[in-house]
Amino acid sequence: MGFRQLVWALIAALLIYGAWQLLRALVAGRGRAEAASPPAAAALKADSMAAEDADDDDADFNYAPLPSDVVAPAAPAAPPAPEAPAAERPDTFALELELQRLRREVGALRAALDVQQGEIGALHETVQRLVDAPPADSSSLEDSSGQNASPEYSEALVLARRGLSVEEVAARCGITRAEAELVVSLAARGEPEGGA
Repeated sequence: MGFRQLVWALIAALLIYGAWQLLRALVAGRGRAEAASPPAAAALKADSMAAEDADDDDADFNYAPLPSDVVAPAAPAAPPAPEAPAAERPDTFALELELQRLRREVGALRAALDVQQGEIGALHETVQRLVDAPPADSSSLEDSSGQNASPEYSEALVLARRGLSVEEVAARCGITRAEAELVVSLAARGEPEGGA
């Protein structure tokens, strides 16, 4: 099959699809036009209901009584509503497109909601594991002098008090050189106070 034949086949497929959509729009428009004329259908239904009610009046009470001119005078009939001009009637094809767009958006929102629900579930499990876990040993948070230190720098402070250099403290604890220098200087200032 050559390129030209492929293009013609594609054009034919698009024309068939367009004709199908046009046919669907016409059928949907005709259905709406029939549904838009309820006075005639209501009159037919009322006549058939009256005939059925006359046949089995006592057998079934699931009907509405007919208004009587004796009980209350008939109200003047309201003028029929004017039919909307063609320009103001909703376009069936446009409504169908809008409906499809809204369905896609709802699908995307549902997918996003599923992802969020999964993440929330994972977070709940993590929090539950943390709540159920035994408390951490608080002795590691205290330095040798008994004072509380930040857990991030407690090991660095212990190493600095043992006499390790700034580079060694930074390498072993995974902190920057500036932080290691600060910890070493704090350890040097704290040793004479602790030793005295």
